[in-house]
Amino acid sequence: MQTRHLLRSLPFLMMALLASLAVGLHFNGLYGQDAHEYLRQSRVIVGRLSGQAWVPEGLGEVDFAGGYPLAGAWLQMRGLEVIVAMQAVSVLSAGAVLWLFERLLRLLTPGTSQRSRLLYAALPLALSPMMIRAGLVSMSDALGLALAMAALWQGLRAMEPRQASALIWAAVFAVLAVTTRFALAALLLPMAVAVAWRMAKRGGWGWLAAAAGATLLACLPHFWLKNGIETGFLHHSLLQNWSVAHFFQRSFHTPSGTLHYTLPNGVYLLFPLAHPVFCLLLPGLFGLAKRTDLHLFSKKILLVCLAVYLLLLGGLPHQNLRYLLPTYVVLLLLMFPAWDRMVSYGFYFFPRLTRGILAAVVSVQLVSAIFFMAPTLARCRLETELAAELRPLLPPGTTLFAFDVDVALRSYLPDIQFKNLWQHRYERDDMAGELLLFNEPALRQQWAGQNPMLNWEFAQQHFRLQPLRVLSGGWTLYRMEPPF
Repeated sequence: MQTRHLLRSLPFLMMALLASLAVGLHFNGLYGQDAHEYLRQSRVIVGRLSGQAWVPEGLGEVDFAGGYPLAGAWLQMRGLEVIVAMQAVSVLSAGAVLWLFERLLRLLTPGTSQRSRLLYAALPLALSPMMIRAGLVSMSDALGLALAMAALWQGLRAMEPRQASALIWAAVFAVLAVTTRFALAALLLPMAVAVAWRMAKRGGWGWLAAAAGATLLACLPHFWLKNGIETGFLHHSLLQNWSVAHFFQRSFHTPSGTLHYTLPNGVYLLFPLAHPVFCLLLPGLFGLAKRTDLHLFSKKILLVCLAVYLLLLGGLPHQNLRYLLPTYVVLLLLMFPAWDRMVSYGFYFFPRLTRGILAAVVSVQLVSAIFFMAPTLARCRLETELAAELRPLLPPGTTLFAFDVDVALRSYLPDIQFKNLWQHRYERDDMAGELLLFNEPALRQQWAGQNPMLNWEFAQQHFRLQPLRVLSGGWTLYRMEPPF
C-alpha cells in the first residue's frame, strides 16, 4: 500500500523537488540565447492574444517551434509572471513525464511489481541529471518529451483491438510534440506508420479519418503562430544541415561558429548508455537482458523509433546532450524487464549488495547533477550580473552593439536598443559614437572569420575603442569614438 502511494505521489514529489531547487539555487530557468528567445516569443504571443500588432523577428521564428512559448503564454494569461510561467511549464512537464513513464511501463510489461516501477521511475529517470536539468530550465525539452511520451502511450493503446479511440489522442499529442520540438517527428513517425497500418488492417478507416481531422485541428495553433513567416519547415536547419558524413566528424563549421568535440557523432549517440548525466548503471542491465524482452510488436516499434531518431541526430552538425533525453527514456522503457529481474532477484538473494548498488547509483547521479548544472547556473548568474552592472550605465534608448549575451540582456533591459553583431556586417556610419559590448578572448576561436569577429575587427580598425567599464565574465563596455 505504501509503495502504491509513493508511486502515485512521485510526479508531485518531482515537481516539489524542482521548485525547491529553483528557489534554493536562485535559478529562474533562463540561460543562453535559446531560453531567452523562448521568453521573447511567449511575450509576443500574449501581446498577439491581447490584440497587439505582430511583426516576425529574427531566425528564431523559423527554427524555434511554438509549442513551448505558447504553453508559457497560456500560464501568463492565468496570472503568472512571464519568467515564472516559462519555468513552471518545465516543472509541470517533468511531473507529467514521470506519470507517463509509469503508465508506459504498465502497458509494455503488465504484471511487474510496483516496487520495481517505483525504483525505476525514481532512480534512473527522476534523479537523472539530464531529467533534473530539463525540469529546471526554460526550454522545450521537458514539455516536448512529455507530449512525445503521451503520443507513444496513446499510440500503443490504439494498436489494441478495443482501444481504437486512443488513435485520436495519439494524433493530437504527436502534433503537439512535433510543434514543440521539430526533431521529435523522427521519433514519432515510425509509431504513426505502425498504428495507421494496424488500424487499416483491422478496417478502422473511420478512426483513421477522425485522426486525420484531429491532426489538422491540432496544427491550427502552429499555423497561427507561424503565420506571416516567409520560410517554412522545409527551410529548417534540421533538414538543411543534415549529412551522413557528420556521423564520422567531430569538428563542424556552421552558422553557429566552429564547433569542436572530443568524439565523433557516431560515438556521441551512445552517450545515453554510459554517460554520468544519464545513468551509469544502464550498461550493467544488458547482462540481465533476454532476447524475449523485445518480443512484443510494440517494443519492436519503439526500437525502430529509437533508431530513426538517432539517425536524425547523428547527421546534424553539432552535439547536444539534451537532444538525447528522448533516446534515454525510450531506452529505459526497453530495458525495464532487465531492471525488474535485478530488483526482484537482487532483493531476494543479495539484499545488501542490491541496496549498495542502488545507493552508489544515486550518489553518482547527484554528484553528476551538481557538475552538470554548474555551467547553466553560472551562465544565468553572468547574465543577471551583466544586466545589473549595465543598468546604471545605459540611459533608456541607448544603442548597444553586442553578441552572445545581447539576447539575454534584452530580457532584463527592455528599454535598450540592441544591435546583434552576428546578423549583419555593419558600416562605419552605423557604429560611430555608439557603445559596444564584447569579450574577444571568449569569442575568438568559435567565431573566427564570421560576422561577430569581423565586426569586432572592423571596429578596431575604424574607431578608437574607449573602455568604459570591465564587467563580469571578462566582458568590456566600449565607446566607439572617431580615431582623430
